[in-house]
Amino acid sequence: MEQTSINASSVRKNFYRLLKEVNENHKEIEIVDEQNKNHAVLISLEDWRAIQETLYLEETGVLGKIREREQDSSEFIDVSDIDWEKL
Repeated sequence: MEQTSINASSVRKNFYRLLKEVNENHKEIEIVDEQNKNHAVLISLEDWRAIQETLYLEETGVLGKIREREQDSSEFIDVSDIDWEKL
């Protein structure tokens, strides 16, 4: 994924354009200060929620189960066929 890096002063001047940009193209923008010591990332809310969901699935072990099933079988597993209580 292509990453854009921009200094904090430019972010301040162009915030609304950057906000629109991350929501349209789903590419993060790295924000750095003038001394290049402090870093942050601007991403869309949709992308943030997807990251949070992935982390939750990983933390609870569900993602591991999905990966196991993908490796064990090339068959499609319908989500309604998963016994969520056993995970």
